[in-house]
Amino acid sequence: MSAMPTRDRILDAAERLFAERGGADGASMRDLAAAAGVRLSQLSYHFGSKEALYRAVFARRAHALALARAQELGEAMARPVLDVGEIVAALIGPSVRQRFSEGVQGAAFAMMTAREAVDPREAARGVVAEHFDPTARQFVTALGKLYPQAPEGALVDAYLFMVGALVMTMAAGDRATRLDQPREAVPVVENAEHLLQRLTSFCAAGIDGLLRGR
Repeated sequence: MSAMPTRDRILDAAERLFAERGGADGASMRDLAAAAGVRLSQLSYHFGSKEALYRAVFARRAHALALARAQELGEAMARPVLDVGEIVAALIGPSVRQRFSEGVQGAAFAMMTAREAVDPREAARGVVAEHFDPTARQFVTALGKLYPQAPEGALVDAYLFMVGALVMTMAAGDRATRLDQPREAVPVVENAEHLLQRLTSFCAAGIDGLLRGR
């Protein structure tokens, strides 16, 4: 029997299963109980319903991610000279570190986030609105301070383009390695740092071009 608390064991198992099976609809309560090694009654006791469990999985890592991003954004905005690269890194850095430092679970959460973001029912569920929209507003505001001449719509587009690149990169799995074989020999931490640098540079340059009207 695992020494991990039952609630955490259920959350870990649900995170992996939801990611593997395409979201909340891909796994039944019985599937989730079996994956966690608990009785169905224990699943109901801790979470009540599958929807509540799905939301709890998001809340756990999304909350930590939001706090890390807010802290890094605050540090970037407190510097004497605002820099778009530092604003971008404040959004991307916590996500890349979470994805690669938390192993299988970090990869599963990245996949869940990508699936939820493109699900047609996302707006009705409200998961993205609850856990990610407050952060989005913080970053749109930050970009507006750096590019005061940019229209609000362009600021929102810049944020969404950046998030699109981030989400798909985090959910890409082994594809980058498949296309670039030498990556297999590079330690995970080093790969993550290189990825962070490249993705930050790519997004910062695109945002700067968009918001300056080039």
